[in-house]
Amino acid sequence: MKHKLIKKVLMCEPTYFDTLDYAINPWMKPGTIDGAEAMVEWKNLIKAYQSQDIKVEVIKQQKGVPDMVFATDQGIALGKTVILSRFWCDERKGETKYYRQWFEERGYTIKNLPENTYFEGNGDSYFWHDKLLIGVGYRADQRTCQAISKIFNIEVVPLQIIDPAFYHLDVGFLPLNETTAFYYPPAFSKKSREVLKKLVPNLLEFTDDEANGFAANSVVTDHHVVHQSGNPTFKHKLQNLGYTSIEVEMGEFMKSGGGTHCLTNVLEEGWEN
Repeated sequence: MKHKLIKKVLMCEPTYFDTLDYAINPWMKPGTIDGAEAMVEWKNLIKAYQSQDIKVEVIKQQKGVPDMVFATDQGIALGKTVILSRFWCDERKGETKYYRQWFEERGYTIKNLPENTYFEGNGDSYFWHDKLLIGVGYRADQRTCQAISKIFNIEVVPLQIIDPAFYHLDVGFLPLNETTAFYYPPAFSKKSREVLKKLVPNLLEFTDDEANGFAANSVVTDHHVVHQSGNPTFKHKLQNLGYTSIEVEMGEFMKSGGGTHCLTNVLEEGWEN
């Protein structure tokens, strides 16, 4: 069985994260973020990646866009091509120009979505074999799926999200390897649950506590999973599946509805046996 091996990621330093003063998802707690603690958590996440020989690229955060720290939402990088996100919420639309500049300066080819589509990068999507799974219902829709399918020449499988707390796919779904994935059934429509059961040979359920503890918002590289601390049952499941658990505290970022995966845009990865 092949396992994904992450080689390089993009992250955004949370310089102004504590200025967050709005709520656009059920997790958000504006005015409660400890900026100093958020910086400590962010730096510890970088150390966790570096311990796995993952190169970390950093983009500077700009004033007025506190959610810019969630780099995974900014687009999908495939080789040297990136589909930039088109944010649904007005509060996040100002982030895109900074990421566009970052990618352009490093030689990426930018692909833009049509104006009538919305999409939030790797927060909304996961590659699964020769398909791309996209969570629709809150931050993306069928027009998004059609546009991305055309750009990447790939089959797109829409998964209908029905719980606003799991507005992004990476809050309720986590692929572990080629045959195994975790998901939180209440986050998805009945039809989408059936689709996942057909696609994933070993589909495992998150408990309520695991889902609410952001277990899905983890990063998998080789036989290691970097995840939010305080998920003992999830950690035990990973160990039983032959994975090493790397726990990091992401409490300040959870106050904005994000965790390890939200902070991490994967730029380069490979596969190893």
